[in-house]
Amino acid sequence: MDGKKYIEMESYMSTQELIRELQAPGTEFSPVPFWFFNDAFEEERVRKQLEDYVEKGVNGFVLHPRIGVPEDMPYLSERYFEAVRFIVKTADELGMKVVLYDEGMYPSGSAHGKVVEKNPEFASKGIHFLTAENADAVEGKEQIIARFEDGAVIAYGFTGGTIRGIHFGEDDGEAGAPKSADILNPEAVDEFIHLTHDAYYEHLKEYFGNTVIAFFTDEPCALGRNAGRYREWTPGLEKELEAAGGEIKELRALFEATGKKIAGREDIVKAEENKTVVLYHQLIKKKLREVFYARLSAWCEKHGISFVGHPAESDDIEEELYFHIPGQDLIMRRVAPETGGLREFDSVQAKLTADLARHLGRRRNANECFGVCNRQNIPWYFTGEDMKWYIDWLGLRGVNFYIPHAFYYSVTGERKGERPPDVGPNNIWWAHYRSISDYIKRLSCLMTDSVNGAQVAVLCDNNRVPYEEIACLYENQVEFNYLPAALLEKAEVKDGKVQIEGLAYSCVLNLLGEDYNRRFADRFGAFLCDDVEKILADTASFRADFEIEKESKNLRKIHLVKQGTEMFLFGNEGKDTICSRVTLPGKKAPLFFDLWKGCFYTTEDAGESFTLHLEPSETLLVIPEGAEEAKAAGIPVQSRRADWFRKEYPDWTERFKPVEEKENQKVYVLEENFPFVSGEECFAVKACELVECYCNGEFVDFSLWGQHRFEIGTFLKPGENEIRLVVTGNAANKYENAGIAFGLGE
Repeated sequence: MDGKKYIEMESYMSTQELIRELQAPGTEFSPVPFWFFNDAFEEERVRKQLEDYVEKGVNGFVLHPRIGVPEDMPYLSERYFEAVRFIVKTADELGMKVVLYDEGMYPSGSAHGKVVEKNPEFASKGIHFLTAENADAVEGKEQIIARFEDGAVIAYGFTGGTIRGIHFGEDDGEAGAPKSADILNPEAVDEFIHLTHDAYYEHLKEYFGNTVIAFFTDEPCALGRNAGRYREWTPGLEKELEAAGGEIKELRALFEATGKKIAGREDIVKAEENKTVVLYHQLIKKKLREVFYARLSAWCEKHGISFVGHPAESDDIEEELYFHIPGQDLIMRRVAPETGGLREFDSVQAKLTADLARHLGRRRNANECFGVCNRQNIPWYFTGEDMKWYIDWLGLRGVNFYIPHAFYYSVTGERKGERPPDVGPNNIWWAHYRSISDYIKRLSCLMTDSVNGAQVAVLCDNNRVPYEEIACLYENQVEFNYLPAALLEKAEVKDGKVQIEGLAYSCVLNLLGEDYNRRFADRFGAFLCDDVEKILADTASFRADFEIEKESKNLRKIHLVKQGTEMFLFGNEGKDTICSRVTLPGKKAPLFFDLWKGCFYTTEDAGESFTLHLEPSETLLVIPEGAEEAKAAGIPVQSRRADWFRKEYPDWTERFKPVEEKENQKVYVLEENFPFVSGEECFAVKACELVECYCNGEFVDFSLWGQHRFEIGTFLKPGENEIRLVVTGNAANKYENAGIAFGLGE
């Protein structure tokens, strides 16, 4: 999991080697959570937490300073670096990898206000619009860059923007919040790099490129937070704007409500149709890329580590080009199980960054996931079912570097209320997290160094990424990849396909307008299509050798080739069971892999056709011709009968009686002593949330989502048997007294 590996392809492996790796992936594929370092530094406490992480299969973390660090440990002070060095040294001893976070909280670029402290002129700057009634307020205080006949002005000055700090009293809107820096100014960015990156390197240089694998940058913002009425600006931008053909006065459209009469004007120009406004946005983005992202990327490359993180918006494409590991953040339930994850604006993010990585030849792409993804606006109300759905949603779109938000160093006092929930050690599933981390590793391994079988490229451009229009492609199992227009320029037509970085497309879907058709007509005209319905009308041609008897809009399918081995990954993103006969023409002797359980199996009736049975939030990997390879590799393979999926799990919910209740936990025992019969006994219960099953005092299994099913046959003994269930309620009950119902029958 070193920085270099994230860029370079692993050596070729056989199908047998691949099967072994999928069952037990290496630590490279570990989840790498945000570790909120948010309390007093204690060596023993740090060591115990990191040892616990490793025990749970978590082999890396992002060292993220957060609110709660004591004031006697100022950010980037020698005392701060003493703690950081111990943390990194301990991680090294435990074989863990560390991603350094480049800011004291966020957004990135200000070194916790130190950039501005050293040079006040480096504070965030912006322009704002004032009517005639308010124009006098800025005369002599700010630079006027445009005056209008009605007395209004556009003025330029300091925004007063801030970032979130790491000490109490330094959060949004608080007096101590650190000042944000003008990250459109190259001198300010150079100072940020000197104060931050150079300082980390000076203290940790021997760990760079081995234990320290990357720097994480977090949604940089030129204005800072709480900048109010201002829009981005930096000295000299007016000259660049005019040189590009813009007119300063036309920037008024930035501040006026589209289509409304303002200050008596009748000729309001829509901002999105205003040439100057378009140029303004382009220049700001360009300057941010060249001044900020490019500098940070170059520094990381020079120092032997990767540049990772994410820009501010889900459809920021050109910013992602600078990341060695392109990334995004899935936050605030802006994509959600209850809405299906297809038609929200943020639904582009995972697929977009994964596809971008594919087209750039990057091995890994990242997602900062689960942050503030609560239910009903109850901060800690995030369920295991939610987490499983999000993990699958990301994996089925190609994400292979998971950054869970977050594991908390401390939840003492106010700390537990700072962007919860903790999705790791302070949540109800932590004792069983090894199963979660292993599952993430298997998905990540599967999606690394593999090529998907998409025949359709969906054309996109910076901040122009179709999503609602192409939801039907997901629903009809037509694979596609987002292809940025800037990268299509580098593609070539070969063997009757549009090819780029080992990917080959028979169709380029353009939903961006006729300008793009004209732009690419000469080279790719024969492949361009501007109608999704034309693709759906020929679904069979685009499904990559896949047929299904009973259609399902909630079925997701990915055709993969990894190191020469062909595979199909299926997932159920809906709320109902999917059960249908599936055919992979010409593909025989399939090997089935349960990624959650880590077990391989075959079925008696499986050949070109097999029964695909997926409960909600279940995934299944199918490896055609893989059965014999697995056996040759010495991998245990279960043989299941043809109707295995019809194996009954009788509902025993009513057969259990409560015997104990304590804080956020209820214990139930089967009313009667259960006799041993065949050794294949199983049952299901209805319950919320975490259910743990014990048979004769031995732990059987746990369940976090869906139908809670348990197989107890191998734990039964002749005679009488005791079966006990322990049900734990949501963490919101513990940390917020939320009163969320839990237990059997809930």
